[in-house]
Amino acid sequence: MFTKFLNVSHSNNITQRILRNGYIINRPLQTSTQNRANLRVLKLVDDIQNQKFNNNKKTKTKKSDTLKNVIEKQFNKKKYEKKNLIPVETTIVNVNAQTKQVENESKPVDKSIDLFEELGLNDVDNIIENGTYYYRDMDEDYEIYEDAFMTKKNLLSYIHVCIFNDQLTEAHSFLMEFLGKFSNSLSSNDIATCCELLIKGMARKGSTEDVRDLISFICDKLKIKPSIHVYECYLLALCKQMKNVENKNTLNCLFEEMKKNGLNPEYLLFRPILNHKEVKMIRTFLNENASDQKFRKFIHPKRYDNHLVEKILQTEQKHYDPFEGIDLSKMDDYVEQQFNIEMNSMVKVEPIEARFYDSDKSKSETFYKDLIKKLENKWKQSLMISFENYLKNLKQKHKRLSGIPFIHYMTIMEPEIYINVMLEEIRKCASFSEHYSPFSGQLFESLGRKIMQHYLLRSNMIDGTLNDFKQCYKQYVKYTLDPEMIRKYNPREYWQYLIENGYHYHFDETKYWPNNVLKEIGKDLYEIISSEAKFNSDILNMVELEPYSIQPVISFFYKNHETFKTKKEVRVNPLLIKIYEGAGSDILFESERLPMLCPPVPWINVNFGGNLLVHNFLVRLPLYYPKHRLKRTPVQQLYPTFDSLNALSLCPWKINDRILDVAIDIFKNNGNIDLDIPVSLSYFGPLPRSSCEMSRKERALIYYKRKLQKKEQAEMYSLWVDCFYKLSIGNSLRDKYFWFPINTDFRSRVYPIPPNFNHLGNDLSRALLLFGKGKPLGEKGLKWLKIHLINLTGLKKRCSVKERLEYADEIIDLIMDSADNPLTGKKWWMSSDEKWQTLACCIELTNALRSPDPYAYVSHMPIHQDGSCNGLQHYAALGRDILGAKSVNLSPSEYPQDVYSDVAALVEAEIEKDCANGVEIANIVKGFITRKIVKQTVMTYVYGVTKYGAKLQVLKRLKEDSHFPESHKVTASVYISEKILFSIRKMFTQTRIIQDWLTDCAQIISTDYNSTVEWITPLGFPVIQSYYKNPRKNAPTLLIPNSMKQKNAFPANFIHSLDSSHMMLTSLECHRNGLTFSSVHDCYWTHASQIDMMNYFCRKQFIALHNEPILDNLARFLRKKLELYDKNHKRYSSEYSELIKHIDRSIPKGEFQLNSVMDSVYFFS
Repeated sequence: MFTKFLNVSHSNNITQRILRNGYIINRPLQTSTQNRANLRVLKLVDDIQNQKFNNNKKTKTKKSDTLKNVIEKQFNKKKYEKKNLIPVETTIVNVNAQTKQVENESKPVDKSIDLFEELGLNDVDNIIENGTYYYRDMDEDYEIYEDAFMTKKNLLSYIHVCIFNDQLTEAHSFLMEFLGKFSNSLSSNDIATCCELLIKGMARKGSTEDVRDLISFICDKLKIKPSIHVYECYLLALCKQMKNVENKNTLNCLFEEMKKNGLNPEYLLFRPILNHKEVKMIRTFLNENASDQKFRKFIHPKRYDNHLVEKILQTEQKHYDPFEGIDLSKMDDYVEQQFNIEMNSMVKVEPIEARFYDSDKSKSETFYKDLIKKLENKWKQSLMISFENYLKNLKQKHKRLSGIPFIHYMTIMEPEIYINVMLEEIRKCASFSEHYSPFSGQLFESLGRKIMQHYLLRSNMIDGTLNDFKQCYKQYVKYTLDPEMIRKYNPREYWQYLIENGYHYHFDETKYWPNNVLKEIGKDLYEIISSEAKFNSDILNMVELEPYSIQPVISFFYKNHETFKTKKEVRVNPLLIKIYEGAGSDILFESERLPMLCPPVPWINVNFGGNLLVHNFLVRLPLYYPKHRLKRTPVQQLYPTFDSLNALSLCPWKINDRILDVAIDIFKNNGNIDLDIPVSLSYFGPLPRSSCEMSRKERALIYYKRKLQKKEQAEMYSLWVDCFYKLSIGNSLRDKYFWFPINTDFRSRVYPIPPNFNHLGNDLSRALLLFGKGKPLGEKGLKWLKIHLINLTGLKKRCSVKERLEYADEIIDLIMDSADNPLTGKKWWMSSDEKWQTLACCIELTNALRSPDPYAYVSHMPIHQDGSCNGLQHYAALGRDILGAKSVNLSPSEYPQDVYSDVAALVEAEIEKDCANGVEIANIVKGFITRKIVKQTVMTYVYGVTKYGAKLQVLKRLKEDSHFPESHKVTASVYISEKILFSIRKMFTQTRIIQDWLTDCAQIISTDYNSTVEWITPLGFPVIQSYYKNPRKNAPTLLIPNSMKQKNAFPANFIHSLDSSHMMLTSLECHRNGLTFSSVHDCYWTHASQIDMMNYFCRKQFIALHNEPILDNLARFLRKKLELYDKNHKRYSSEYSELIKHIDRSIPKGEFQLNSVMDSVYFFS
């Protein structure tokens, strides 16, 4: 009704959202100098024409003016019409409010707080008075830009730094000054947290009077009730200072004060923030002086908040020894080694001997090493001088970030630490390619994080946190080696048991420096590197040239990108790369980028798990992921996710030495493209050259060829480096057992944290890995090993299991020849789909068959069971689609169904019809339709592939076919892709209905309600699609959901979350029954002898999952969110009813019997 009166740009969706709720908002689209939180709220009466309506100019309204006229006068001004902007002053008008007096805009914001409450913008998480503001999506508030959060984080980290530097007086003075000026920028809880942190620092010094004064300040001046942690700190100060002087009276007064402030003394030390030694000291003090006072013990909630998992727990935990047969006598040494690795933050990995570029044979490695030593000594001196001058200037400038003094971050440790980190960064840059120029912001933040890691390590050592954690972790390692304890507790439960029984580790997130600090530190240090780390351009020839020939090791430049944005990037001097490569220098990795040498820390909450000292978050975050939402999720709701990740990360791994040796041999000998081993530069030959005799057209052709070859070389170098890292890491892990810490993405899909080397990698990565634990094959295991080998080749996709087994026996000579002579024999393994995994399986099978008793052979080979187009399996199960279920092997059948071949057959049939009707393009494409052409489109259909995307996929396949007429490829790709999509819809009717429903729901939520799409998985994991339009720096700090991405991604992400839930349920039941289990999304791995059991659990949990009313639960969740959003807005009840009707739309189901999945051999095979 009112939208038409507003001249507001389309991008200003927040305006439209408030209008739908019965409000008109006048908010600036572009303001950088004004205080954006200076909201002016007007309460509208029915007779608004009789009142003043203040905006940029004071305007009087006549009695005859209608509401429409008032709005038009205020908003439809020419200067704003031209720019499509609305006035700078912000006005919110409550159209629905009953008769209320209009507030003059000069009055304080808090006078209108009741209207903010109606808007859902009443608390500090939503309205930040001195910065930006957050808005509420549905019934939850979304943090848009974290101005208030960053203010709090900056302040807390600064107080931590002052406490670390023993500058409590300065921290106290600054906090008082800050609260005097900017107290309205923080909530009372935030202020209390800052004061609590300062009190803890004072308490550790035994400053009882200072602690008492600050508590009084909190209560009397700020009118904030202190938390129970404040009194714990006060007790600590008393313990450190008092000597039996009226201890009991002091404690009685303390207890009375706590009760007065609404705190129960029984909860003292319930969940302490102090270290183990301090807690023990306080308990002793309380036992001596308050023996009659009872104190409660914290007990973690034990049961799951999920009935799917409760069913699994009804079965008894079977004997499970994850390290059976593994020599872990040196585990204590490995634990110490891992601690040292993470303390140093950077790990040196010795590289394998290989070069991409042709090496300068006239100079030896010794020459380059001596040169590097000389250069680094020179750089160290110049960096130190420059850094000291930088600190002097910093002190004079009084530089601040978000109002916080910056100098303390740069002086918190001795200068040598900063210099060594800068030298380390130069070595890291030397490993870059000359074709690779990373964004400066990424490098700045990474360098700042390294400085922070050094600080955190020292801080945690000083306050006892590190020692507490170490003792707790060593007890956990003992648990992992004890099968009886594993039967009694799962990893999470045991860690919680340790905490409940005196072992203490408090993860203090407030110690971590905010990103703006990290980036500023990195930026300043990089500028020092750029200005001071230099060398002579002819240094390899040892010739001293003129000063102008001096070059920096790194430089900055600006580059335009596809998004039409100019970004600052870092370019490394190619000569630096050449020098370090010539020296064969060790490869530097951040410690979290490598597998661990001991079991990962179990996940017990979203902030704690994975690496020992490196902080991991449960979810690998997208850029604008609302982290606080996950933190608010009840921890019990996330138990299934934690326990699944813990079970997966408990699996030990080792290197397949034979595969590693063969791969390194090929890699060192110029690679092999057919085997996916990247080649070196010599493969390409010299770049083509132009000459004066050439014509202009010929020179243009040479230029094009040179450009193309350079591009191919750069791409090959990227692949070469990836393989180089992979093989070097694998080589460094020979004869060792290692573990992968694991977390999830926002959909709850599981990923190993180390990115360079893990089992989710390519064919070679998977072939290099074996289970650390071995199991005797047995008769069934030997059969599965043979079947797995044939599965990897891709030769018998449509054959039965029996036929695959018979084929393996027929070609046993070729299999053994591949194992014995992989590079010189008949090379049968090289014709396989998964070449390297096939070779690994050939070697394992040959070893088993040649052993004295093949059935007793202890196999470490992971055997895979892969879902048949898993996304379509979930759609078919959701819709109980008979035809679809049969095509993706949900139904039992004698032979495996191949959905790609089925779709290809349907496409051929459609083409035959068109040929009969005289369609020209149909005659051209006839006979060219293959399984390969349709496969990618079928695979991506479940993930929402568009017509355009499908056309590109088909076109790519047609370009690979030299027999297809070149002039018709584009037209044919459009035609074929349409036929493929039509055939899929015909085959999977229910899938299309469900996809359309999901897409329409997302459209409503993201467009009509201007919100991100979210849901809860069947295992309780909250999924939030964090797709937003890119905000501009000079625009209000609001993130507007990208409705196109929200809509297109919802079906795919929803199915991914179901896929993940199925995997987690299977992993939990496998762990419960003593099976080794790992997975690559919809591909499940276990030992050959345990495949039958895993298959049973896989099918059982799929049925259990889809017996849940998944779509009904989703509809109920979405409806609840919309109800909360739209409550009290009866004006739009008719529109709201239509939206709810769509969400509640009944989705018809087919007659497929879900329980038949139990009898389907090829469901996962």
